[in-house]
Amino acid sequence: MPATESLMIYAEGVQKRFTQRPIFKPVSFEASAGDIIAITGFNGAGKSTLLKIIGNVLSPSKGSCSWKMAGKTLDHDGIRTRLGYVAPYLELYDELTAVEHVQLVAQLKGIPIAEQAAAGLLNDFGLDPKIAKSDRHLRAYSSGMKQRVRCAMAFACTPSALLLDEPTSNLDEAGTSIVLVQAHNAAARGAIVFIATNDPRERAIAQREIVIEPV
Repeated sequence: MPATESLMIYAEGVQKRFTQRPIFKPVSFEASAGDIIAITGFNGAGKSTLLKIIGNVLSPSKGSCSWKMAGKTLDHDGIRTRLGYVAPYLELYDELTAVEHVQLVAQLKGIPIAEQAAAGLLNDFGLDPKIAKSDRHLRAYSSGMKQRVRCAMAFACTPSALLLDEPTSNLDEAGTSIVLVQAHNAAARGAIVFIATNDPRERAIAQREIVIEPV
């Protein structure tokens, strides 16, 4: 789905409990097209958990989080097709190529992408075109190369919202710059961008921050 759709994301008093104990104070926010929002807090504060709640992967224990377009609340499928997600712990398939990973994400969204276009997207994230177009499986990739693939997967099909969990992990300076420029460009096209991070380089592109506070 194009990022130019008029998407709004709302959170009201969101909390998550593990073993009956809330892990952070209630979080409320409103996000609209073009916003870049950093989610910050100490390690283990719940940044990744909040991202998953925003992406409808986890349900909040308290409060609510909703996606709305033209005044209508999107259901799970409506969110899934408009969402791009990356995290350093996101599992990849060792037996697939980089192009096949991008094509798989597009297929799951119901938006097929040609091999050449998938290779071009990988190249946009700094993966050597010869490698991207080859039949080399992910098992032979370095950690940095795998992170470039994860980022390309997140940005495939021009998502309306991007949830970026420490997106520049394992990347060199050139790779970091590419990801931050791509995130900025996505927001300029109208996407909502959330970045869970404590990295000052990632925080620097955000317009505002949500600080996760312990209970």
